Amino acid sequence: MASMISGNREDYLINMLRITEGERPAKTTELASYMGVSPASVTEMLKALAADGYVDYERYRGATFTEKGLHHARKIRKKHHIMEMFLMDILDVDSKTAHEEACKLEHALSEESMMRLCQMVGTPVDEDCDGCACPCKAASTGKADMRSLSQMDAGESGVISHLKSDDSEKVRNLIAMGFVPGRRISVESRVSDKGPRIVSVGECIIALDAKSASVIKVDVEA
Repeated sequence: MASMISGNREDYLINMLRITEGERPAKTTELASYMGVSPASVTEMLKALAADGYVDYERYRGATFTEKGLHHARKIRKKHHIMEMFLMDILDVDSKTAHEEACKLEHALSEESMMRLCQMVGTPVDEDCDGCACPCKAASTGKADMRSLSQMDAGESGVISHLKSDDSEKVRNLIAMGFVPGRRISVESRVSDKGPRIVSVGECIIALDAKSASVIKVDVEA
């Protein structure tokens, strides 16, 4: 079983990544200055991280990521970005508060919850994706037939994969209406490509215009 890493140690890893992007050693003094802690504390933590295989530490040179450490740091930073975007775009939290809350929650967020939140803020997640930007670089869930709701015909159904729009208010409104990733959705009827369609999601029957329907991405059942 893989050993657990504390939130405090993850803070050091993510701040090392912010300083160096994994491209050079992080010096003890610059990490201490960046985090507002003493150099002695940094040295002690880097030695502990080295003992666990997350960094290679050399006195006077600083610490460089191991492959294991870089992967973990990127994963934590991704969780931070996803949580921060969710708080701002879906819950309408201000950026300063969102950053502070994301710093606390990034350590507790599970892989499954991370993927669900990433779907909700705009794109599906690739479990093997190492990218740090959010939305995640993954472009699909790998399902054979993913379409926007606007492309589905009457009688077709599936499961909502994610919502994708540059308009965060539209995403919030659609989620409030019940269009949540993971929910089953069916097209009851549609007038034309550009006309409204009647859809069922959960226990509700909703009339949706074509533009809004294009935001909702669905894993369509065969």
